[in-house]
Amino acid sequence: MSRPDAGGPELDPAELDPAELDPAELSPAELNPAGPDPAEPGPAEPGPAELSPAAESVVMPGAPHVTPTPPTVSRRTAMIAAAAAGLAFAALAVWIAGHGGAVPALDHGVHRWAIAHRGPASLTAAHYITWGGVSWVVFPALIAVGAAAAAAGSSVRRRAGAGLLLCLIASTGNYAEAQINHLIGRARPPGADWATGVSGLSFPSGHTTAATLAVLTAAWVLAARVRPGWQRGMLWAGAAAWAGAVGWSRVWLGVHWPTDVAAGWLFGLTWFGAAVAVTLTARRPPRRR
Repeated sequence: MSRPDAGGPELDPAELDPAELDPAELSPAELNPAGPDPAEPGPAEPGPAELSPAAESVVMPGAPHVTPTPPTVSRRTAMIAAAAAGLAFAALAVWIAGHGGAVPALDHGVHRWAIAHRGPASLTAAHYITWGGVSWVVFPALIAVGAAAAAAGSSVRRRAGAGLLLCLIASTGNYAEAQINHLIGRARPPGADWATGVSGLSFPSGHTTAATLAVLTAAWVLAARVRPGWQRGMLWAGAAAWAGAVGWSRVWLGVHWPTDVAAGWLFGLTWFGAAVAVTLTARRPPRRR
């Protein structure tokens, strides 16, 4: 059966014989003139959008919400620290080199005060503390720190790689410091003031540099396992105290001038900041064109 033309008479679907109807030629209204059956389910009405667990944690009270851990040191902060400490170290090195073999009054005064005020108990403490800057002690320890701080579920190979990377960052910085030490060629304080055996030149302090590199690198990775806030602050404060104590021990033992120690702190911070900035830059995802 063919449908009437638009201009023809309208037909009541109720008057048509169902046997003569072609369903392909009829509209839904013509197929079911009585309307949809209430008992028959129709198309699903649009409902509220389903929320992912992360979204539910934001809008639903009482649902758990995990905040992404911010980086322990940002790339910008690392670059600023490296630049500032590097400039200060360069200025100090130029100042010391400009004195030739002469000892600045600041160094001489602090050194004489330390020699006059140290006693058996403080010297014993200095002897123990100075081990915190022995390169063959602190750098291998970084391998264990890096392995322990690796993400949960990491393979042994990945953990070992993380530890070796930390050791590489610190040890190469210490090697660079040794080259500068030979380049400056500054003599140590008089041997009569030494309370421990030493060798080599004075500027910068190798023990202070090694301690600074080791504790800053360790704190960098351990801070990722600590909640932001006072806990991270305490971790960084502990690292600064460690480096500060090792520097103090070198002056107290009479084997370094105070500016040697200051140079060790500055160079260690410079190398650490530059290494972190390079590492974070290498980890940045490529920009989409």
